[in-house]
Order: sequence, then structure tokens, then C-alpha cells
Amino acid sequence: MNYSWKISKLGLDDELNNDGVLLENSIVQIHYKRIAVHDDGTSSSYVGKCYFSAKSIAAADFVPLNSVTNVMAQSWLTNSLGPDEINKIDTALAAKIERKRVKIVKPGW
Repeated sequence: MNYSWKISKLGLDDELNNDGVLLENSIVQIHYKRIAVHDDGTSSSYVGKCYFSAKSIAAADFVPLNSVTNVMAQSWLTNSLGPDEINKIDTALAAKIERKRVKIVKPGW
């Protein structure tokens, strides 16, 4: 089974960090899709949303929106979800794929 992430949207907000510095266009939401593809091509997906806050980020460590890469956003997403939540999503996707792979036929009698 092959798994991948697709980030579809980013939610932005201007936030004051704990030092009182305004961090413009902070990413506060990531809308994502987790995609699973079986070796035979059968696929399934899970759509979700993850929330963030930049309040604890120092101005020197803040990444401006135009400098954020897909790899960075995926890293933030996976760190936020954690391995247990990702495993739950992957397990559900694998079960959906197995259900899709079962062939249902109407008997000829």
C-alpha cells in the first residue's frame, strides 16, 4: 500500500505571538487529503483539517507564507497529527480499499 498527502488549502490569519509581534498570514489551518493506493491500483482517500497557532513562534523563527514549501507544510501536518492519528487514518483507508476490492456478483440462478 502506498500512502501520500495532498494539501488542498491553507487557512491564514494574522496572529500576535507571545512576544507581542504580529505574524502576518500565519498558517492556522491545513486542509488535506490522505491518499492510499493498493498495488493493484485500487485507491481511497480521507479528507481532513488540522489547526495550528503561531503564538509560541518567535518572530525570528517564523516562516513567511511565500517561503513555506509543500514539504514544510506536510511536516507540520504530520507532526501535529502524530503517529497514532496517522495510523488510524491509514488503517481506515486500508479497510476501505479491501471493501472496494471484494467483487460482488449477482448469481445467474
